Amino acid sequence: KDEFQTLCQNAVNDIPWTNGKVIVTMTAQPPLEDANSNGNGNAETSAASDVPFGLSKVKSIIAVSSCKGGVGKSTTSVNLAYALSNLGASVGIFDADVYGPSLPTMVTPDNDAVTFVGRQISPLSRNGVKLMSFGYVNEGSAVMRGPMVTQLLDQFLSLTYWGQLDYLILDMPPGTGDIQLTLSQRLNITAAVIVTTPQELSFVDVERGIEMFDSVNVPCVSVVENMAYLEIGEEKGDTDGSSSSSSSSSSI
Repeated sequence: KDEFQTLCQNAVNDIPWTNGKVIVTMTAQPPLEDANSNGNGNAETSAASDVPFGLSKVKSIIAVSSCKGGVGKSTTSVNLAYALSNLGASVGIFDADVYGPSLPTMVTPDNDAVTFVGRQISPLSRNGVKLMSFGYVNEGSAVMRGPMVTQLLDQFLSLTYWGQLDYLILDMPPGTGDIQLTLSQRLNITAAVIVTTPQELSFVDVERGIEMFDSVNVPCVSVVENMAYLEIGEEKGDTDGSSSSSSSSSSI
């Protein structure tokens, strides 16, 4: 981690307009180790016990989030997951949006039959990437109040057995309410990727999402400006974007 911090700091300070005064702070939390594998004491055992059993072998959890709906969180989540898979990593996607799950529409599993491993739900998969969404197990609408949704997500997190994963991509629902706070506090989220569009209406809500992650000590490592330009033939028209100001004002 220290070596990576030094390399990043040197790379950024080599950019002329930084004047060599940039200081890189690494805020990502290390993944929790399996306490039974090394026997390093009660503190680690207690920390490991707070992680749902099905997530005990997941090394890193990446939250893809935005307070604004319709900015392309699910598209970014799927693209990120399959890009990491193509690089050789073992990857899963968890669609945390109960009211409007997008993953079943975007990715059709190789086999849509839900199976169990003991008392745990086995994720579906497509081309080597593991998948889980409320939409895969329920075809109807989720007509329920907030506390019920929070309890449902908690059951999904506890009962889904992801196995050995390098990355679990968490497709977050829009907003900063109970569901988002529960996921942020229940899971050892490694980092967050923020998705926005160039419009100021999106930018204002996205800033609230960054502040939420700051409040629960989850580092936001990047901002993805989706729908930033339109290609028509050989022409490419840029739009006036706000994500650059979002990144700078939030130290991303």
